[in-house]
Amino acid sequence: APQPQRGPRRIRRRCPRRSRAMVAAAGGAPTRPPANIEDFLWNIHTVLAAQPGPFPIDLVKDAYSKHLGHKCAIERFLVVGEGGLAATLKRIPHIVNVTTDGTGATVVSASQSADLSKAQLIDADSAYRRELIKKNAL
Repeated sequence: APQPQRGPRRIRRRCPRRSRAMVAAAGGAPTRPPANIEDFLWNIHTVLAAQPGPFPIDLVKDAYSKHLGHKCAIERFLVVGEGGLAATLKRIPHIVNVTTDGTGATVVSASQSADLSKAQLIDADSAYRRELIKKNAL
């Protein structure tokens, strides 16, 4: 059976969809999700450095999402094992301080100063990795 003839093909122009990942809360500019570990560490640093003080670890992922406008996919860059987020963040002490407050709750804060540049953070990360390699070689 012959196909019915169609009129000229209309190209429908869609409005660009606003991705949830790119919509940040007030106070933070939307950013792209991190492409590598250095970008992720920088993001964690900026989120923690923006906090007024030690921050409950349970709220880190929410604060990350609100501050940067995309989901905190820590599992993509760091292995989160049975110890949970606290154990994972303890493995990057040059970026995050993990402690307990007076009530016994686990809190986190930035290890580096808030005015640190991304290049300085990457240098600190490289130095920490070299130190780990030396320790593991012994």
